[in-house]
Parts: sequence; C-alpha cells; structure tokens
Amino acid sequence: MKNYMIIFLIAIISCSQTADQKQITYNEEHQIANEIDEKSSSLKNSSGQKTHGTFETYVNNKSFFIRTFDINKDGIADKVVSNVAYEGEDLFVFFGNKAGGYDEVLETTNFSEDGGNIIKDIYEIAGEKGFMVKTYFPDKGYYEKEFYIVPENNTWILKNTIYKTMSDVSENSVKYICDVMQNINITKSGWSEKLQPIPDENERNRKCRTESVKNSVKQYIIQDPDGYTNLRKDKNTSLAILQKINSGESIEVINNTGDWFLIKTKKGMTGYVHKSRVQVN
Repeated sequence: MKNYMIIFLIAIISCSQTADQKQITYNEEHQIANEIDEKSSSLKNSSGQKTHGTFETYVNNKSFFIRTFDINKDGIADKVVSNVAYEGEDLFVFFGNKAGGYDEVLETTNFSEDGGNIIKDIYEIAGEKGFMVKTYFPDKGYYEKEFYIVPENNTWILKNTIYKTMSDVSENSVKYICDVMQNINITKSGWSEKLQPIPDENERNRKCRTESVKNSVKQYIIQDPDGYTNLRKDKNTSLAILQKINSGESIEVINNTGDWFLIKTKKGMTGYVHKSRVQVN
C-alpha cells in the first residue's frame, strides 16, 4: 500500500511541475509576442504604413534627392524626398511644422519602372496644393510622364497623368500630349492597378493634344536690362530671392501661365521669375 501511495505522490508532483513549466513557457512566449508587436508598431506611422526614418535620415544621402516647397499652402516649407534614378522607387513627403521639424505624411512611389521610365524630378504645382512627379524614358525615343498628386480630405489623390510621346521618328512626326484623369487614392493598397495608361495609338489623335515636333522644342533664356534677374520663392517681388540668374543663361520653363513663370535653373533651383525677363531663343 505504501508503494502505491509513493507512486501516486510522485505522479502528482510531476504533473504539478509540468504545469508550472508550461505556464512559464506560455508567459515567455506571450512576452516575446508582445515585444514583436511593439517593435512592429514602432516601425509604422499613424496611417499604418512602415516608415523608413525621419527627414534627417535622407539629408546628405546620395541615394536620395530633396525638393522644398509649400505643398499644402500653409505658409510653412515642406519636403519631398525621392530616390535618385536607378537607386530605388521610394518617395516620401514631410510636412513642415511650427517647431521647425518635419512630419512624415506620405510614403509612396516615385513612379520609376524597372526597364521603363525613371525619375527625372519633382516640381511644385503653380498656384495649387500638391506636387508633380516627372519621369522619362532614358534610352532612344521620347516618352515622359507627369503625375499630379494633391492632398485632399486627409489623404493623397493622384489627380491626373500627362503622357508625352512622339508619333514616330520621321520629319513629319508630332508630339502627343495626353492628359488622362486618374482620381486615385494612393494611400490605399492596390491603387497602382487602377492607373489609367496612355491611350492606344489609334485613339491618340482623338483623345490627345498634338504639337509639331519642329515647334515643340523651345529654348528659354533670361534677358534683363540689369544684367541679371532674381529667382523668387513665389510670385511676388517682395518675397525671398533664391538665386540671381545672369542674362543669357538658359532655363527650363515648367509652367508659363500667368505673369510669373515657374522655372528651373542650371543649378537645379526651382522658383519664379516675371515673364518679362524670359525670352524664347
């Protein structure tokens, strides 16, 4: 009888130890899972997207370039960060805050394509909220895409894409400029599948604007009686001067509507000059 009692007590003690060990193992696993969740959460912003770091992460980073302008027109400069060509497809938007810092508000693509168009630059949309991403085909031929992105109702909308290409390579070729409406929320998963492409070739004469190739390539230069003109932050002579541009210097005109042209200088600065100081060469 004593032997049976001893065996029974040993079994109870063994089961008790096993239960304690299981409880310890469960608690350890539960703690590890919580730590993983916390780390995962720390890598996400308020919209649930993974972040790649603060704005300072990209300063002096050769894999990225930065453009500065007031995207949401609140009077505070914002930053758009993009991978340079062949270095990736990431694009981030940081809104400037009153404390002098920057808050990430968008993580998306710079619309570079593997084997296709690559990032060329990012521009301000003159007089409107948002920004424009321009890509181009780096090899022979002519194919540009301009993606117009705007903040709207606490999200980001790709409003439209302007496709630019040639009809052919003959002397009588024309440039097709196809403005395609998109209205896609680019913060939602699967948005790129909704992207509308350039119209088919047999529809371009009907759906796209055309320009003669001979007349489409214009060279712009600065011509000022003072010998130089000022590149302004915005369309006003009282606003900050970003750069002095010498007369005779060639520029790229991004937007030539209104009295002030949005231009880009040889140094890569983007700003405004009065149309009276721009000459078509």
